[in-house]
Amino acid sequence: MATDDASATGFDERGDRVESLLWGSVFLFTFLLFVYEFGFGLLEPEEEGLFPLSTIIDFKQTMFLAALVGGGLFVALVVWAVYRHSVGVRDAAAPMVPGQGRLTLSVFVLAVLVIMSTTIFVGASTLAQTDEATPADAAAQTGATQQLHMDVVASQWFWRFDVDGIPHSQGEQVVLPAETLIVFDTTSADVIHSFAIKELGITKDAIPAQSNRAWFYVGEVHGETTIRAGDQTIPADRYEVRCAELCGKAHSEMIASVYVVSPADYETWAQAQGGEAAFEPTGVGGDEHSEGEMGDDEHDGGEMGDGGEMDGDEHTEEESGGHDERIAAEPAAVYNVR
Repeated sequence: MATDDASATGFDERGDRVESLLWGSVFLFTFLLFVYEFGFGLLEPEEEGLFPLSTIIDFKQTMFLAALVGGGLFVALVVWAVYRHSVGVRDAAAPMVPGQGRLTLSVFVLAVLVIMSTTIFVGASTLAQTDEATPADAAAQTGATQQLHMDVVASQWFWRFDVDGIPHSQGEQVVLPAETLIVFDTTSADVIHSFAIKELGITKDAIPAQSNRAWFYVGEVHGETTIRAGDQTIPADRYEVRCAELCGKAHSEMIASVYVVSPADYETWAQAQGGEAAFEPTGVGGDEHSEGEMGDDEHDGGEMGDGGEMDGDEHTEEESGGHDERIAAEPAAVYNVR
């Protein structure tokens, strides 16, 4: 529409302030939505009970929601700003005035710094809860009261699994319990591999002469498939293990299966294998032994035998010898890398 010369060429200070206020409101709303979603979770991940995957999905949904809402408002405000400065509204471009746009620029710079800082903080927090989390941190995060240790050895082109309490190695498939923190150490017998379970959000490098520790947790069993335990059929869920590092011509065929069963069914399966469920307490939920119980255990272990020798001392020497042999068999250089 046509305007007079004064209005066509004048500096619309009030309009610039309104525009700056609108830009600031968009950034502030996006920031608050980002913080609220990360802290309280408006979107519940479908992978609830699978760790660390659910933590990763929660961060992804936080970013998605902030980008969807904040990005939509951003685009709408850009369209409005284009219309405000379009030819149909102003017949001629207004001359530049000293200090013009300073408020809008300040709002932009401040908003970008806040959003970048928040994203870095939330990303680092997510990393601390997943890849950088220790088994103790993971137990507190998942609420797991028991844990089970497993050694994973990669080799061209197969996996070997050694689970505590099971007297034999497992190859193409491994059976593990749900509601249990699975702590595993991975290494390689030849070239660099990478142990990956996409459905659980796990990827950990397997490097020769190095031992890398990680963990995962499955909260429940849905019974998608079954496995055999002697003459019994046990409901289980299957998770596929793949190598995530190019390791040779049969890299794509380096596949194994993790079958997760309930803790009670795992005990049944372990007994059928001639072993036992070697669960260890995590210290969460009152599983830690008190000092008095520890003292009683030490006292019981040190009772005198019939021959006047300490039965506890004999047992300790045998265990120490086995422990020394196990240490000698392990690689000399052990690192903890991501």
